[in-house]
Amino acid sequence: MLSLSRFLKKHPEGIETELSVNERSFQVWGKEKFLKKGGERILKNVGLTLDFLKVYETTEPLPYYSFDKTTPQNVVIIENKDTFYSLRKFLLSGKNSIFGVNISTVIYGGGKTIFKSFKDFKLCVEPYLTHKENTILYLGDLDYEGILIYENLREAFKDEVNLEPFIEGYKEMIDKYLRENIDLPTTKEGQNRGIKTLFLDYFQDEYKKEILKVLMMDKYIPQEILTIQDF
Repeated sequence: MLSLSRFLKKHPEGIETELSVNERSFQVWGKEKFLKKGGERILKNVGLTLDFLKVYETTEPLPYYSFDKTTPQNVVIIENKDTFYSLRKFLLSGKNSIFGVNISTVIYGGGKTIFKSFKDFKLCVEPYLTHKENTILYLGDLDYEGILIYENLREAFKDEVNLEPFIEGYKEMIDKYLRENIDLPTTKEGQNRGIKTLFLDYFQDEYKKEILKVLMMDKYIPQEILTIQDF
């Protein structure tokens, strides 16, 4: 309480500069984690809020690689790390046509962690990636969880970005599985199976049927079915 009082006396006309929660916490209490662990309760007791302290939450950095910075451009969010690295390696080789689509930027989504990172998308990336005419694509595992990540992400940020499945990427995943008669892994236990039609409606009937067939067999197609040799 005394630390907060001393800080407020130093700023009688209010706080001008916005800082991260941990930065402000250290500035006021000398402990970077204090605001999250008890400082907020102190603020509440004296009728103040976090907004008064002009702080912002920070998220995990959003790893991405850009082949070029032109706008508008095609940006693809990749669910898994291995596929992100393979796509980045492909772009670094000087080529950016992936399944017939010119991709300028690849972003590592990291599964469900993409939700936290996407909240601060404009803070995490350079301005050219927030261009309103960019096409944002998503590519993940063909299983319940991967589909739900896409559907929930699209719903959560529908007023900010138009997120579409990377159809050509998913089609190649299905085609390769069928072409090589690959024995698919079994769906992981405990997955939420409550998918809607937001994802499936993007596909032609033949591909939609194959996706549903795989899911009904309790199987899934991991994103890692694609390698740099397929791009």
